This record gives sequence, structure tokens and C-alpha cells, in this order.
Amino acid sequence: MPSSALPPGLRALTVPYADAAAGIRLYYEASGEGAALLLIPGFGCTVEIYFANAPALSERYRVIVFDPRGAGRSSVPDDLTTYTMAAYADDCIAVMRAAGVEAAHVFGTSFGGMVAQNLAILHPNRVRRLVLGCTTPGGSHHVLPEMDAIATFLGAAEERDPERSVRMRYPMHYSDAYIATHDAEIVGRAVATAHLGSTPAGRAGQLAAVNTHDTWDALPRIAAPTLVAHGEDDGLVPVENARNIAARIPGATLSIYPGAKHMFFVECAAALNAEIATFLAGGYVAEAARVLV
Repeated sequence: MPSSALPPGLRALTVPYADAAAGIRLYYEASGEGAALLLIPGFGCTVEIYFANAPALSERYRVIVFDPRGAGRSSVPDDLTTYTMAAYADDCIAVMRAAGVEAAHVFGTSFGGMVAQNLAILHPNRVRRLVLGCTTPGGSHHVLPEMDAIATFLGAAEERDPERSVRMRYPMHYSDAYIATHDAEIVGRAVATAHLGSTPAGRAGQLAAVNTHDTWDALPRIAAPTLVAHGEDDGLVPVENARNIAARIPGATLSIYPGAKHMFFVECAAALNAEIATFLAGGYVAEAARVLV
């Protein structure tokens, strides 16, 4: 996150790249002070996707966010076999190591939430508290959206006009009310960051990882206190996925945002940021999943 995006008085600490296995380089940024909080972007997304979350959360935490392999300023391997959820989990460890962090709170959305699940399962000692946003357990237990939503999402990823691309995703990403008042802002940001978008090779690699994602059997082994948050009207990853994840993780808390869609972490940023801060500080720990509305 650029220094200009930070609240007054905060100093950004940027260490551009972390070195992962097989020569992979991962661009990352860190800012703020306090307990470490790793943010993992979604499919084809970069650091900039958390523009509404990272600055606010960095007021309380040392926020570390990176471009996943296959996107932005990070490496884009040609070999599709190098894109696995285990590799993405290892990439998170590489970023944490480069930032001088042994363990961190973790927040991932969508594809990033898939990576976060695998990180918590494969490296449980590295995850303090876990926040999963608009994501899925994958495999045969993934609840699918309407097929035209999938086609539209993938088509928008290939659209070269950033304005048209972002508007193609509107029906699944934002509520009508939010679009009506934020259209220019959403489009402006998409145009301004278009040069950081993923390449066809990077998207193919990330899709290869998605196709192997299935945490259903392992979810009960997640030991980190977990908050599962989701937009009620998500048109890309239906909210039933959140309910299923929360039911599988012991003691998980389920928080559903009424009327919000896939980009609920932008549309409902103020409420979500406050909820995350409360949760990471020790709030909302329950013996069984419960719903906050």
C-alpha cells in the first residue's frame, strides 16, 4: 500500500520482494505496528485490492500484503504444475519470513481465502487467528453459483478494457445501492490499477490451483480461532459455502453481511474492519459457530 494511502502519522515500511522456492519472487508491502496480520488477495488480484481494509487495519496491526504468484509484480511461472495450494501456502511463509514474522493473523478473501485455509491446515503453528472472506471449501462440497456468473467472471478477466471488465462483474460483486453511489470510484480505481492485472498465464496457473482445492476433510483440524465472513447475496461464491466452512471448523464464528455481494470487504469495509479488529483482539470466540447479523 503506498504511503499516501496510510492514515496521518503512520510510516509505511516496504521491502519489495520475498524469495520463495524455485526462484519465485513475491512482491509485498508492510505497514503499521503491532501483531502481524497477513492479507492474501483473491483471484488475479494484487496488493491494491485491500485499499479499503489495509490502511484501517494498519492502525492496529503490522499489515503485510502481497501479490500472489501469477499476479501483479510477483513471478508468473510458465509451468502450471508449480501452481498448487501447497505452493501458495509456502509462498505465504516466504513472505512472512522476509518480513521477519514467525506467526501472524491471516485474512484471505475468495481465492485468497482458499490459500488461507491451506496455510492454516499445512502450517498451523504459523497462523494465530484466521479470517476467511467470501471463500469456499472447494471440491465436491463447493456450492456453485449460476453458470452464467462463472462465464461472466472468467470473461471479464480476459476483457482488455478495464472499465468494461469491472462493469461486467457488477452483478456479482456489488449491491445496486453501492454501484449507484460509487460507480465512478470503482471504475476509476480499475483503470488506475489495470497495468497490475494478471496475465493469461497467471490466471491459468491460479485456476490450476483452484481446481485442486478441497479442504473439506481437513477443515476440522484447523486449530486457529476462525471468523468466517460473507456477503449474503454473493453472486460468485454463494453464501452457503461460508455456512458449510463455519460448521466444519471447531468453534468458528459465522458473520453474514445482509445485502452484500462478493466484494463485501469493500462495500462493508468499515463494519468488517471493526469486526476483524475485535475478533483479532480476542472477541467473538464461541464454543460453536454462531451468526452475527
